[in-house]
Amino acid sequence: MHFVICMFIAFICLITAVLFAEVFPKWFKAVLALLGSATAGYAIAIFIRKIAMWTKAFSKPELLPTAGICGAIMLIIVIIVVFILNKRKTKTA
Repeated sequence: MHFVICMFIAFICLITAVLFAEVFPKWFKAVLALLGSATAGYAIAIFIRKIAMWTKAFSKPELLPTAGICGAIMLIIVIIVVFILNKRKTKTA
């Protein structure tokens, strides 16, 4: 259940940042992106931990370091997507 709640919060943060891009200042959009990627990273870490518990294929990883790594990866993905969207926007304009 924690996975579903965290993913819902992450999607709400990221969708809000995208839908209200013209209304919010850049610093607020950055905070929303950071919050959304951190929450999504935590949800992915919970999911990895549950997979490890269900399958017993590998030892159960620590939650906090795994969440930090997943959150950093999600933040990098968000930054890359923003750069790609900005390049497309400038190319068409």
